[in-house]
Amino acid sequence: MRRAISALALALVFGWTGSAEAQTAWPAYMPQLAAGPSEGDLVAVLPSDVKVLPPDASLSPARARWSGVWKGWACFGRACDVQVAVEQVSEQQATLAYAGANAVQGQITDRVEGRFVGDEFHAQLRTRSRLVLRLREDGDMEMSLWDPQDKLLSAGVLTQKPFRYERRVSRVPTPWIEDGKPLTLELVSYLPPGGGKGPLPTLIFNHGSTGEGNKPEWFKQTATSPEVAQYFVDRGWQVLMPQRRGRGKSDGLYDEGFEPDRSRYACKAELSLPGVDRAVADLDAVMAHVKTLPGVDTKHLMIGGISRGGVLSVVYAGKRPDSFEGVVNFVGGWVGERCGYADRVNPVLFRQGAAFKGPELWLYGDKDPFYSLDHSRKNFEAFEAAGGKGRFMTYSPRPGQIGHFISQSPSLWTAAMDDYLKEVDRH
Repeated sequence: MRRAISALALALVFGWTGSAEAQTAWPAYMPQLAAGPSEGDLVAVLPSDVKVLPPDASLSPARARWSGVWKGWACFGRACDVQVAVEQVSEQQATLAYAGANAVQGQITDRVEGRFVGDEFHAQLRTRSRLVLRLREDGDMEMSLWDPQDKLLSAGVLTQKPFRYERRVSRVPTPWIEDGKPLTLELVSYLPPGGGKGPLPTLIFNHGSTGEGNKPEWFKQTATSPEVAQYFVDRGWQVLMPQRRGRGKSDGLYDEGFEPDRSRYACKAELSLPGVDRAVADLDAVMAHVKTLPGVDTKHLMIGGISRGGVLSVVYAGKRPDSFEGVVNFVGGWVGERCGYADRVNPVLFRQGAAFKGPELWLYGDKDPFYSLDHSRKNFEAFEAAGGKGRFMTYSPRPGQIGHFISQSPSLWTAAMDDYLKEVDRH
């Protein structure tokens, strides 16, 4: 349900101690990771005295291509910004400057010497985490950090190429005032490089919840889905990801269905469902703003989301059926099955979405700890019985991943999404 990395995990990434170097065992999902800007609030800054020396003319091309400055991301949810400057390289070793930044720990910088082990570069940071890098055939760089017990702490991708999309952050006005101050919402936008030639077809993509709702520190972490954004931007769309009241950097109280003491999300329908109405009101404010933006093609709008954002998108399209061409629902549901009340909440919401008369695309993963495929199929059946139309697609997650995060693996659903966009164009 969440895409944000916890403070504990960030501390692990940048703060382990130990000295042992281990044989690298890259995770199977590495080929699925793509280069792009980080989703973090801070930008990694290399030391001011970085100086990249031109590779010696006698150096092999395989080694020479390591030279230069690399930028990108690491950590779960792309929460850490990373830059690496390979300043000097030989056949056996290299000197590099490292910079990592995240909202919890701020800036971490280092300068290290390391050695090549086959096609990999190995070095130990001053935090005593083991840094391992390797180059892809397409020229990008895979990076990983390991603890002293050879446990993977973080992985990501760096590049020397221009990013395939631009990420911008803006504010959305709302009609609400709290403590005498007008509330605004955070809006994260993903656009083609240079902003594209608008107006552009636009996807409004909605975030999920924060697990059980019992960690208020997670409410303030901006929740995005850059893999989804990159897919659509590559096809000429822009993607807008609003943060609802109290989430990310948005103003106001986060109040989407809590227990009376706000200790966690409520399970019972009478407490949980009013949270949907509040989220719908937030989306009304977002859509009123979106329709004023000159870069938005208001005749070509889609809505989608993940988890709570998925079911919210279905509901909202049902309430505002003339606003959108299509709906994309990744692993949608409002309360998890562990609540015991999911069958009294989720089907009720999905039936509300049946008023949208266009086709919808529902994408679900096996081994989802929140919504089993059996439960989600029943929700789709309830949606269809109420008059809704669409396709229900299921996928097995990649090794080491869970079905709730299939949105992070575009190779699973790209073909289905391509077909769906063609279908939407025909309507």
